[in-house]
Amino acid sequence: MLNFYPLALRKFIDKILWFFTLLAGFLLLLSYLSVYVEPTLFWYLGFLGLMYPFILLLNVVLLVYWIARWKWCFLCPALFILIGVSHFASFFQFPFGKTLLKADSDLKVISYNVNLFHLYSWSKQPPTYNAVYEFLQSENPDIACLQEFYVDNKQFTEVDARQKLDYNAHFGYIVKKPKSGYGMVTYSRHPIVDTGELRFENSANACIFTDIQVGNDTLRVYNIHLQSFRLKERNLNFLLNQDYRKESQAMDEIKDISFRFRDAVQKRAHQVDKVTNHMLSSPYPVLVCGDFNESPISYNYRRMTKSLNDAFVDAGVGVGHTYKGFFPSFRIDYILYSSAFAATGYSSPKIYHSDHFPVVVTLGKKR
Repeated sequence: MLNFYPLALRKFIDKILWFFTLLAGFLLLLSYLSVYVEPTLFWYLGFLGLMYPFILLLNVVLLVYWIARWKWCFLCPALFILIGVSHFASFFQFPFGKTLLKADSDLKVISYNVNLFHLYSWSKQPPTYNAVYEFLQSENPDIACLQEFYVDNKQFTEVDARQKLDYNAHFGYIVKKPKSGYGMVTYSRHPIVDTGELRFENSANACIFTDIQVGNDTLRVYNIHLQSFRLKERNLNFLLNQDYRKESQAMDEIKDISFRFRDAVQKRAHQVDKVTNHMLSSPYPVLVCGDFNESPISYNYRRMTKSLNDAFVDAGVGVGHTYKGFFPSFRIDYILYSSAFAATGYSSPKIYHSDHFPVVVTLGKKR
């Protein structure tokens, strides 16, 4: 197409795009580096890790452009992409080359951030608790971990939550008021033999753990919700709506969003340390379900998966996508597990009862 333009203009465009090629490659390299640098030391890299899918896509577009132009410049984006090809598997899995464990009896596990069932006062959508529990009943899991679980005395009580699913249940409230409660719940078809919680300082997020007896074995299930970004409506309007991007307010909004991101990613690092240290002392094999608010290209994800396997990487197919909002992007909800287990199936059904999609995994015990 560019051959229709004068030679001088083509050269000028190539120079501009060469600059963007180097810049995009440099940003991609920094996003790879984010998994090794603790956010409390240099939090800016965490943002680039979160933006990895978009930075990668930009590099792919530039790669295609230079190949179409028959320019040697294509080697640069190709090299930048190949350097981090191992990270690509955290976002996309090919439907071939997997050898899944054949288990006699699989354990079916669901992790789902239910977004308070849309019961918050500012919600413009009808409550979703009936739809969420109908989904759980249809899936018939052995274990279900819900985050951003919410009850109130008017519409949906804890008694209702117990009756909706005829399971054993461990309710962990982060905020408990006389007429309402906010936190998480772990349901189990199998007996619950012990429970506990890990509180996070200065946070409306937390982690509960539930020891579940499955046959002759005991499994410790961590239901975790790491620090949210807590973006305000005006922050989202600034990101999504051009009408809100007034020059006089732009810098203030950028600073506010940056500080919220910094605080969240640094708090998550402390929270991950706390949970990881607790898991290392577990006397039982571990299963972790939850909303991490983290991309797989992050220090905190790498910290969590040093001793645990990721169900999507082991059994997923296609693009990992668990959050339907604009920010953060792609996969932020996970099911991780000890080496005593292997994933025999993974899915994330695209149902719209929340701003998250559920994660559904089947696990087999290794012999």
